[in-house]
Order: sequence, then C-alpha cells, then structure tokens
Amino acid sequence: MTARTTLLDLPVFEAVSLLVREQKGEAVAALDRTKDRRDVEALHDFRVAVRRLRSLLRAYQRWTGPAAGRKVRRALGDLASATNAGRDAEVQLAWLESQRATLRRGERSGLNWLVRRLRVAKRVGYDSARRHGREDFDQVCRRIDEKLREAPGSGPTLREVFAALLREHCAAVESGLASVRGSSDESAAHITRIAAKRLRYLLEPLRSESAGVKELIRSLKGLQDVLGDLHDMHVLDVQLASDLDEAATEKAHRLRDLALAGDQLTLARERRRDERFGLATLGARVQARRDELYAELEGSWITERAPALFRDAQALAETLAPRVASAPSERVAQPNEPIPMERERKYLLTRLPAEARNGNVLQIEQGWLPGRTLRERLRHVKQAEGEFFYRTIKLGSGIERIEIEEETTAAVFAAMWPLTENCRIEKRRYRVPYSDVVWEIDEFLDRDLVLAEVELTSVDQPVEMPDWLERVLVREVTDEPAYLNLTLATRAA
Repeated sequence: MTARTTLLDLPVFEAVSLLVREQKGEAVAALDRTKDRRDVEALHDFRVAVRRLRSLLRAYQRWTGPAAGRKVRRALGDLASATNAGRDAEVQLAWLESQRATLRRGERSGLNWLVRRLRVAKRVGYDSARRHGREDFDQVCRRIDEKLREAPGSGPTLREVFAALLREHCAAVESGLASVRGSSDESAAHITRIAAKRLRYLLEPLRSESAGVKELIRSLKGLQDVLGDLHDMHVLDVQLASDLDEAATEKAHRLRDLALAGDQLTLARERRRDERFGLATLGARVQARRDELYAELEGSWITERAPALFRDAQALAETLAPRVASAPSERVAQPNEPIPMERERKYLLTRLPAEARNGNVLQIEQGWLPGRTLRERLRHVKQAEGEFFYRTIKLGSGIERIEIEEETTAAVFAAMWPLTENCRIEKRRYRVPYSDVVWEIDEFLDRDLVLAEVELTSVDQPVEMPDWLERVLVREVTDEPAYLNLTLATRAA
C-alpha cells in the first residue's frame, strides 16, 4: 500500500486476505504463550483470536468463497468451543470468590463445594485445549490458505463492503435488543450478545482506519460488557440449579453411609453441615445480580445509549460509502466460481454410541418451505458458542450433491419459520473427530432414530469407521431416500 492508499481502498479480497493473515498471527502468538502456565491469559487470548478469525471469515464469506466455507468455520468454532468449559469455570470462580466475605459461616461450605468442582472443570478444560490446540489450528490454517488461493479474488473495495456490513450488523444488534423482554429472557439476550460481539469483531480490524471506528468500539464495549455479564449469570444460574440437585444426592449418600457405619459423631456433624444452604443463597444472589444487569441494559442502553450508537454507526457507514453502493448480498457470481458441493456418506445405527457424547453437541431444529421441485431448508442451531440460523438449498442425491447455504438472522428465521409447519425435524448432533474426518452422529428427538454422517473431500475417499461406531452399525443408507431429512420431516407430518 502507498502512503495514500488505506486498507479500505483495497479490493475486498486483498484486504480481507491481509486481515486473515494478521488474525492467524495473533492466534499463533497466543498459542505459543500457552507453553508458559504462568500466563493465565494465553488460552483466553487464543480463544478470542480464533473467534475473531471465524467472525472475519463469516462476515466476508461472500467475497472469500471456499476459504470461509462451512467446514472451515465449523473447525474454528470447535477450536474456540474447546475452551468454553474452562473459561466459564474461570469466570464463575471469580464471581463466587467475590461473594465469600459476605456469606455466613454455614453457607461457605456450599461455596467451597462448588469452588472445588469448578477448579477441576477449569483445569480439565484448559489442559485439553493445550494438548490439541496447536495441531488442530495448524490444520485449519492450511485449509484456509489453500481455499484462499481458490477464491475469485475480485470485487469492490473493502470500503463499500464494510459500510454495507456495518449497517447489516447494527440492524441485527438493534433487532436483538428490541426482543429482550426481561432478566430471564436468556435466549434473546444471548442472541443479542453474539450479534454485538460480531459487530465489534467487524470493527476492530479497522480501528486504525477511521476515528469513527474507534469511537464505535469504545461505546460498543460497554454494551458487550453488560450483555456478557448477563450471560455469565444465566450460565451460573443453570449451573447452580443442577448443583443443588447433585449436592442433595451426595448429602443423602453420605448420611446413609455414616448411618450404616454407626459413626454417630460424624453423622451428627454431617447433619449440621449442608452445602445446599450456601448454594441456595448463591442462587438467590445470582438472580438478584441478573435483575440488576437487565435494569442497566433497559435503563441505560435500550432507551438511551444504544440508539446513539446506532446513529453513529449509520453515519459512519454513510460517510464511507453512501447507500447507492452495492451491498454484499447483491454480488454477482464470478464466471469461474466453483459450485458448492456436499460429499457425504450416511449410516443407520442401532443406538447412540456412548463415545459420541464426548464430542461437541449441537441442538438442531430444521424445517422446509413449501415447494414442488425446489425446497429451501431453514435451520436453527444451538451450541456452546451461541445460536445460529441458516438458509440452505440442496440438489441431487447420493454421495455428492449441490449445497448452497448462507447464514441469516434470527429475525429472518422467525419470519419464515411458520411456513415450515408440518415439515420439521428436531435432533441432537454429536461431532466427533476421528482420523482426518469428523463423524456427525444425529440423535433424532422426535422419533426413535440415530444416523451417522461423514463429510468427504472426494467421492472416492475411503471411509475408515471407528470401532465404537462399527459396533452399532446397521448398514449404509447414503442412497436410500427414506433416510433423507426432508423425507423424514414429511413423514412426521
């Protein structure tokens, strides 16, 4: 770039390629720091860098082609999710320790019980991420570099595309905030938090390009902090409800064992000590803190600060590129752009293998819009990283099919979902890496059915099936129309 040329003035593909390289470098630097266990922020910084890279590819996927394809984004999502349990435990531990001084002596046993469990969860989560992070990240980076070389490499300037994306992301946050109805509205608050995070990730790589971008990031951070704290309280609230049940079960077992052993002194002491009192107190405080955060969100942000933020964002977008500029959704396909293909094999299983539960879990509901020849699918995915919405069209049959998919917003999904009535399925998907592929095990929640799928790079790629999957295998059903998701949804009607 010359002194006069900024990143915003570069063709979008060239500019995004530079940003991708920069974000990969930040992730690698954070990974290198994880070798020093005294660096307590290294894994968190790696997690954030991976999420920024994924968000960058997702935002500009119409311009980077296969480099931002589903497999790449999914692999990055899995990498970021690998530290979720450890990071959640870390955040919860910090909040719990802040409550210690104000708890009564009898309530601290519950706090200590929970702290011990969370410390184990934190250590296990982070140790797992340290063991597999570098190898998995290097693999996905090689795929990104390979796919970037295949991308068309043309298009408008980053300035035009960024302005359109800024408007689009702001609209998603604004819509999300309008949908949050109360402190217990976990789903809407979570969707809004993810939308705000994506907006911030969109802005951050360009902070040095415009003073307006810096101001938006500064304002947005305050909103993200409130939504993040609210999310942490929602997560801890669910955790405490589960822990209360588990503590009660453990208590009953201890009392029974002591009674059977005839240890009356210890039995009397154990009866006086009850972790549930402390857990119940913490649960009440979590709910009170959750209400405080919602009051701040409603009073300070929804009614006052957020509208100003959105006005500033729209003004910046208009300054960068007036609305007459083409939006990314109006892109014309390049003449030599490859047709997106899905290559997978499908297998019928007798049951869900226990080993599948060790993989990443996704909750999926999907439905099909009416049509004779062309059937569009809507999909809603809940996973550790957040909630995502997709529109998809598939054509063909057998191992190799055309698959055209794009991510959409919660608002668009909600508007179209009623049209899929009587043609829907619901399932829980377990994603388990094995060798150089990822097995996806679908446990259907609306019928007694378990299917396994594996996505391939070519139709003649040999499939190496793990022993734990072979033990529950009935047969391959790739070419059987009865096991297509659309067929299953139609039969459910």
